[in-house]
Amino acid sequence: MSATFDPASDSDLPDSDPTDSAAVIPMGERAYLEIREQIATGRIVPAQRLTERSLALSLGMSPTPVREALRRLEQEGLVEKTGPRTLVVVEHSVEALAELQSAEVAIRGVLAGFAAEKATPDQIALLRSRLRDLETAAREGIPRVILVAARRFDDTVAKVADNPVVTRLAQSCEVVGRSARLEAIEVMTQSRRELGEQQLRAHADLVDAIAAHDPERAEQVTRTHLRSSVDLRLSHPQSRR
Repeated sequence: MSATFDPASDSDLPDSDPTDSAAVIPMGERAYLEIREQIATGRIVPAQRLTERSLALSLGMSPTPVREALRRLEQEGLVEKTGPRTLVVVEHSVEALAELQSAEVAIRGVLAGFAAEKATPDQIALLRSRLRDLETAAREGIPRVILVAARRFDDTVAKVADNPVVTRLAQSCEVVGRSARLEAIEVMTQSRRELGEQQLRAHADLVDAIAAHDPERAEQVTRTHLRSSVDLRLSHPQSRR
């Protein structure tokens, strides 16, 4: 693979809508989102030792919201305790990563079905806008830009689905599989362009299914295209780290 990914460089690309404001997010939630994002992008690596104090200093906040965030991340299986105030990032086996990615396929399918049941005309228009953004990113061919556009599309489907509990499950699975997802995108942009085109068509089919309020079709399309993406990740040696 000729392209390489610097996890730290992903921080200059916004992951949320520009209308989001950090000022209205509780400190505990902000700590949770920022630590989880650092784990997902590799700025905090598996087996790395974490302390409440060091994280609080790096995030510019008191230890209390960091403690709350770490409790949530521990419940999600992303970190584990090694001492009273010390934790490490969980290092998942190849088998566990494969199972988590398979779980995400199923969960994202459920969310797509919910979205098809609940979508309003304005939300369908937003999904079509997200699809155009993804198509533009694909034409540009920069893997990490495609990843951001794809994640925004997924996040929008989840918001339309309006089920926070199921969305959190999907997000927890996505965190541990994001680097492999990027590598799969790199493969599709460099040597398997036909797969990238299939993925784009699948996203368009999903928007059409949601617009038609067809939950069975939406779930089927989502599971099929995500399964093919996971199969590519697992068949690619570097994606099995």
